[in-house]
Amino acid sequence: MLRIVFAYILAICFWVTAIACGWCVEKDFNRDMYDAGERLEKLQIYFETEMYEEASVLLDELITQFPDEPRFKYLRAVVDYQKGSYERAQEVFVEFIEEHPGVAEPYYLLGEINLKRGKEDAARQYLMKYCELVPEDYDAHLKLSSLSGKDSCAATIIKDGREDLALVEKIGFYGACVYTNQKQSIKLINGSFRSWSSMGIDFIYPLDLRGKQIVLKLKGKEGGEKFELTFRDKFARDYTPQLVIAPEEKGLSCDWQKIQVVLGKRQPKIDLSCVVHMGLEFGTSTAQNPRNSTLFVRDILIEDARN
Repeated sequence: MLRIVFAYILAICFWVTAIACGWCVEKDFNRDMYDAGERLEKLQIYFETEMYEEASVLLDELITQFPDEPRFKYLRAVVDYQKGSYERAQEVFVEFIEEHPGVAEPYYLLGEINLKRGKEDAARQYLMKYCELVPEDYDAHLKLSSLSGKDSCAATIIKDGREDLALVEKIGFYGACVYTNQKQSIKLINGSFRSWSSMGIDFIYPLDLRGKQIVLKLKGKEGGEKFELTFRDKFARDYTPQLVIAPEEKGLSCDWQKIQVVLGKRQPKIDLSCVVHMGLEFGTSTAQNPRNSTLFVRDILIEDARN
């Protein structure tokens, strides 16, 4: 969390220095603004050393001197957050995002505050907005996923046959796919009226899958059933997969098996930093499964790829 504060302090330091040096004109008291920049350097030291009482005093001085500057009030709320004064901090953060809805950090802090106060539904909403604005923050995705009561060591797409609504906007069944929701899995049948069958997963926001692996728990009904994983990024012009991976050449067994699919850092035809769709394809012309082939899907997770 401190990295958020430091970045914010440095941004304000640059702003007040620009005014003091005459690079831009917002106020008539350049000398005062220059002094404020010096005090903000002290403020960063106070945060680094967790001297929050000293930070409170310094920020109160800045707020008194510059009452119309919301950024000082914002940093004062961060200090309140660190000191456990959550109600006061939350009030400022809510007011801040009303005026600056595109700034991500307050959503994260509001999520943390509500989580500490036991308000998981509110925490989930704020963290969801933060992850939408900062999709590359994988740790926030994990925290968001854990709020649904799922395994906190991985970002959950499907667990025990149920989608995680923190990540999944919609699961669709396409082509010849015939599906049944069972007690702890999803049953998929390759029907007879089309040559392809697919279970498609649309994510709520683009996911950064660079350096990640997809971990699946699957089994077949007869054994030998095959499947492909397909992916699209937010820049895809149509529904054609930009990345197709067939991880099990010999097909599935009749027992539950854990399958790990490593995506790597980059792929030539897809931007792995903003994946919006993943599909499980098991049709006749695509995965070479005979008609009525049946797969069972229990878990689909996202984890850090092991070296």
